[in-house]
Amino acid sequence: YNIFIKKSYITYLILRNMGVIEVERRAIIDIGSNSLRLIIYGINDGLTFKIINESKKTIRLGSYLTEDNYLTDGGIDIALNVLSNFKMICEIYKVTDTYVVATEAVRKATNRNEVCNKIKRELGYVVNILSGKEEARYGYLAIKNSMMEKNAILLDLGGSSMEITLMENGELKDSISLSLGCIPLTNMFNNIETEEKNIELNSFINNKLEEIPWIKKNNKMNVIGIGGIAKHIGRVSKGDENYPKQLLHSYSMTKAEISQIYDEFLKLSMNERYNLRGLSRNRADIFAAPLGAILTILQYLNSEKYIISAVGLREGIIYESLL
Repeated sequence: YNIFIKKSYITYLILRNMGVIEVERRAIIDIGSNSLRLIIYGINDGLTFKIINESKKTIRLGSYLTEDNYLTDGGIDIALNVLSNFKMICEIYKVTDTYVVATEAVRKATNRNEVCNKIKRELGYVVNILSGKEEARYGYLAIKNSMMEKNAILLDLGGSSMEITLMENGELKDSISLSLGCIPLTNMFNNIETEEKNIELNSFINNKLEEIPWIKKNNKMNVIGIGGIAKHIGRVSKGDENYPKQLLHSYSMTKAEISQIYDEFLKLSMNERYNLRGLSRNRADIFAAPLGAILTILQYLNSEKYIISAVGLREGIIYESLL
């Protein structure tokens, strides 16, 4: 019996050192402008992690911002309801630590302190409002630790903001955050239902890129797409809305393939867009303008490839905590 105990303990130590045995569970809640997301992960003793549960609720929080950037009570209440459900999930999974972040929608809100205080008061969560630079850095950490690419432009196009990051020799060289996510781009250019709107979008994005001193036109760097829009482009390419995101990671597409998807999408009526294979229905009405913006950036840089990342902000936070 003593020999059995000793052998079991030795096996346990070996498995712990190999990072097989989970020793702690943590969670990250991302209050985004389009969706609220929860990721629960187990940390192993070998400083590795495994995703245990992922939950997502699309509420378009950014659309609840008024013209003077006040986040309405309706938006706050919907967010609180989702966060309450997330908290129950964390309790079921016996999560020991939950890290909550908020991005552009809360970042822009003139009443952001009121919003964060209400979340803390009702749920006990401390909300960390990320700057655009921090958001870009977390995206970079996710790419650096999960891809072989060393030189690329990282393009994180979220619900309300767009982070563009220059990565050279595996290092973050510069980044910028623009209030040009899927929701504002759609509000500005509708659903690109006319060629005039398409030309306006192209000109607008080109002018924005010209204002960024460290972005060099026609530098032929690959673009790595981060965020929901990138994965949706991949799923449209595959024609499967449920195509596993793990298999989309590092999936590359040519500029011509992106252009073909964009051109064909613009030809569809709104009803047909909602039924496009590979595209979820809650993304159909905010797909055209962001896709056109991505294509314009690829053309500006003369990029050969658009590489899809299945990881981003939340995984970047995990990597930082482990490293």
